[in-house]
Amino acid sequence: MMNADFAHAMTTLVPDTARKRWTDRRIASKSFSCSTFMLYLGIEGTLPEMSHHTIAFSPDYARNVAEIDAGQAPEDPTIYIQNASVTDPSLAPEGHSALYVLAPVGNLTGGVDWSAEAPGYREKILDRLSRIAGRDIRPLIRTEVMYTPDDWQSKMAVYEGATFILAHNLGQMLTFRPRNRFEDLDGVYLTGGGTHPGSGLPTIFESARIASRLCADDLGLPGRRNLTTELAREAAE
Repeated sequence: MMNADFAHAMTTLVPDTARKRWTDRRIASKSFSCSTFMLYLGIEGTLPEMSHHTIAFSPDYARNVAEIDAGQAPEDPTIYIQNASVTDPSLAPEGHSALYVLAPVGNLTGGVDWSAEAPGYREKILDRLSRIAGRDIRPLIRTEVMYTPDDWQSKMAVYEGATFILAHNLGQMLTFRPRNRFEDLDGVYLTGGGTHPGSGLPTIFESARIASRLCADDLGLPGRRNLTTELAREAAE
C-alpha cells in the first residue's frame, strides 16, 4: 500500500522498465500543481486583531496566477495567514502565537534558483505580513521554519516540489489518474492526492477507502465491505 507522492515514488523506487503505462516519460509529460513558499513562525506576543484565517490577494491577481503557471516566484504574491492561536491558545506558549504563512509559487519546472531567491522572498513575505499585522513582525520571531519548492522536493519527497501533486484538471481527474489497484505492478495499491479519484481531503479519504477495499477483496478478507465503510465513517467524523 503506497501513500507516498506517486510521481516521486515511481521515478525513484521503481525501474522505468518495470512500468508499462506510467513510464518516466509519461509522468514528466503530465501537468503538476503549483508549489508553496512557507513560513512557520513562533511569535512573542499575541495578535488578537488578526483572524484565524486571512487571505491577502495580490493587487494584480491575473499576473500572479500567470507567474505561478510559468513556474516563477510571483513578484507580488497572494498570501494566506493562519493565526490559529486566537482560536486555540494551547498551540503556543502563554503570551505567544503560532503563525503559518503560505504563498503559492511555481513548482520547480520553472527553473527558479530558490537557494538564491529564498532570503529576499522571505523579506517580501514578512513585509506583507507586517502590514497586515500593523507592526513589524521581525523582532517578535522566536522560532522559524521556512519551506521553499526545493525543500518540498528534497525533504518531503514531492515531485518537482509540486505541493498539491498531480494537477487537478479535466484531463487528469478520476480515471485519468493512477488507479488505486496499480495496473503496472501486481500487489501494489495506491492512495493519496496524486491518485484516483483526486486531490482534496474528501477525495483522499475516498482514495484510501477504495484502495483498502480493493486490497481486502484481493486477499479475500472476511467482513471487508463493512470494515472499510466503518473506517471511512470514522475518518469523516
